[in-house]
Formats: sequence, structure tokens, C-alpha cells
Amino acid sequence: MSLIEMKIEHHIATLSLNDPTKRNCLSTELIQQLLHAFDACEHQHVRVIILRANTGNKKPGVWSAGHNVKEIPTDKQDPVTWNVPYVTLLRKVRHSLTPVIAQIDGTVWGGACDLAVSCDMIVATTNVTFAITPAKLGLPYNTVGVSHFLGCLPTHIVKEMFMTAQPLPVEKAHNFGLVNKLVEPDQLERETKHLAARVASMAPLCIRVLKAELAKLSDAMNISADDFEHIQMLRREAFRSVDFQEGINAFHEKREPNFKGY
Repeated sequence: MSLIEMKIEHHIATLSLNDPTKRNCLSTELIQQLLHAFDACEHQHVRVIILRANTGNKKPGVWSAGHNVKEIPTDKQDPVTWNVPYVTLLRKVRHSLTPVIAQIDGTVWGGACDLAVSCDMIVATTNVTFAITPAKLGLPYNTVGVSHFLGCLPTHIVKEMFMTAQPLPVEKAHNFGLVNKLVEPDQLERETKHLAARVASMAPLCIRVLKAELAKLSDAMNISADDFEHIQMLRREAFRSVDFQEGINAFHEKREPNFKGY
């Protein structure tokens, strides 16, 4: 079964996460299929990409449960490096010259929250919540990933999201500017297509330049080499810790973790 469904119509591609039985978790297989779909869109000169999810019969469903926890390495190596498929996908979404609109109905968890934030625009329903949850696993998130949120949300809200792992209601996300359009579920597809069609009607080469400019400008957050090395040292301590193993074990055993601080 294809984990990504693709439909192209009027210069607009709709890519659907299609693994609802696993809550559209971002497994390596799903990510690789999604990367191939992005490449196909580029080859066919698509002007806008809509990223949505098949959430199954449950309402509200899960847009995506985030990174597949079973694939997170626990061998004391950095689990969020530059070349892992998940980080490659985020980079593709952010730096593809084709605008990406996230069409979201349902809850968004963990790494999928970063995926949504990495899109250029978000249309969401009143059923949506956003939760970034690495601290609940004891997983030290990478600096680049944290910077994605600082480009879209106030600093204190980012701190609350990361430090509590509590979901951010969509109404607040809309008020803070993360969500472009907040709609009722029966209006979601229509409003997303309307926004995509408007973008697709603009001069394509101009839109490509704007996407490139905005991507580079939003990535222009400087950090000294010394500060970066210090952060990496702290991250190494975290992903080599007993707490990281405890967080992963607690997730699989469906219980609350008991962190010790070492």
C-alpha cells in the first residue's frame, strides 16, 4: 500500500499521508515516499503543494503522531542528526521552491508538529491541536528544529510547548499567527484549495524567489561556534542518559516516565 497518495490538478499537487492505522507516524518508509513525491512535484513544475492526511474514521483523528518512536536509536548516538530521513524531510519542505500549504484536521504530535511548522502556510480546523513532545521522551531536540518554532511563535509560547509537552489549542495557534486560516471541518478542503489556487495564479518565478528569500531570511539566526558546541555537549549528555532510555521505555509500556536527572 502506498503511504503517500498524490493528485495533481491545475498546477496544484495534493499529497496525503496515508497510514491511518499507524496514525500517519513519520516512519522511514513514509518519509521516503513523501520525499519522492516532492521530487515528482518539482519535475512536473507544480506551483503549490497541499500536504494533508487521511485520518481514518475517528473524528477528530490524528493528522500525524509524529516520528516513529520505534525507529529512534537508543545506542547513545545523536538521534536527530542532519542526515536522518526526518530532518531531510523538514529541510526539503522548507527549502523546496514550491510553496507548501498544510491542510490539517486532527491532532498533530511530536515531529509532525515541526513538519507542520515547516510548511509555508497552515489551514486548520477547530479540531486541531499542536504538541511538540521530545521532553516527554527525554529526547534532546536539535537546535535547528527549535529555531523553526521561534520563527512562527512567541518565545515564551515555544518554551511552554517544549518544556511541558502540552498541546497548543488551534485558537491560540491562530491568534499567534501560526495558523493562517481557522475553519470549520466542512470548509477545510474548500478553503485550502482556494488559498492554493490564489497562490498558483501568481507569477511562478516570482513565487519561487519569494520562497527562497523568506527561507534564507528566516534561517538567518546566528549562533557562535562556542555556544553551538556547548549546546551539543548538553545534547550528548541527554541522549546518552538513563532518562532517555526511561522515556523510550515508558512510551512503549504506555506509562508515565520516571525521570531521575541523569
